[in-house]
Amino acid sequence: MSNPMDSPDAGNKDSTGKELPHNASTQSTARKEPQSRSSMWPLPSISVTRHPSGRFSPQTDERCFSYCSQTTRGRTEGREPTCRSVCFRRVFAHEVRTAIAHDDSLKEKANQKDYGFPLPPEGQPNVDNLSSPKSDDIRYWEEGWYLWTSRSRWATQERLDLMMWDLDHQDHWQRHKDEVQKQWDDYWAEHQRQSGEQFHGTPTAGDNIQLEGTPYPVDGQTFPRQEARHPWQESTLVKLPPPLTPLLEPIHDLLSPSFKVLTTLQRSFESGAHAELAVRMWEKARTPDPFVLASTVCRKMWEKWKEGPPDSDTTSDL
Repeated sequence: MSNPMDSPDAGNKDSTGKELPHNASTQSTARKEPQSRSSMWPLPSISVTRHPSGRFSPQTDERCFSYCSQTTRGRTEGREPTCRSVCFRRVFAHEVRTAIAHDDSLKEKANQKDYGFPLPPEGQPNVDNLSSPKSDDIRYWEEGWYLWTSRSRWATQERLDLMMWDLDHQDHWQRHKDEVQKQWDDYWAEHQRQSGEQFHGTPTAGDNIQLEGTPYPVDGQTFPRQEARHPWQESTLVKLPPPLTPLLEPIHDLLSPSFKVLTTLQRSFESGAHAELAVRMWEKARTPDPFVLASTVCRKMWEKWKEGPPDSDTTSDL
């Protein structure tokens, strides 16, 4: 405990007990408290922040809007709610450039075409071609905007989960689902073959059916049934803006005769035929021929008017 009667210079000593100069202690105190930046630069400072690009960019690349409704009767009967979902997805260049490096089966075709991650089933024109990776009908993710819509709440829940993954993880998830679906289809076909059922949910005469490779018997009531429609069958995925060629073809076929008439009219103007016709009409209008023609027509009409309607006997003979 320090003695309050000690001299004020006792604090200016080092660890060995030697006295330090008074200015040394003042300098050490000054080093501990540097001057603030505002005192050094009186003007307000401006800081520029550059966000990272690529995979670590904070830019939003997908927005989803969903709404669901339910009726009192539907709630009583336990029906699925009516849902609608819309998502806008922007695919950046760094997401599709690394696709070739992740998929070894597509490296050989990289020189021919920029293949990458295939679109999910709702974005494919023909789902059967997904089993063949060399098919030219398969559509792949490209840089740009995509529109995803769905009427299935299960597809919406899956879409929200997929927002946590990049295209690589989504592609692996889709392949896993395809493999599970194929196993389930084979398993269901074997069940139908052994049980003799031709339609889903039709009970058989036997009590239980022991399938090959299953540890427990399965009956017609407890066996899981296939869904009538997959969630992706109620969803669509299109690239924005959509191709206008299919939309313009019917319009072009409808207006093709008009295009031909306009083309002929343009050529006649360019050749000077219309100018020549206008000059000839003006020259003909200055002659007495138009007046003679008009007077002859009026005279003939007046004669017919004076004769009156034809006789009934003449009309019957005709």
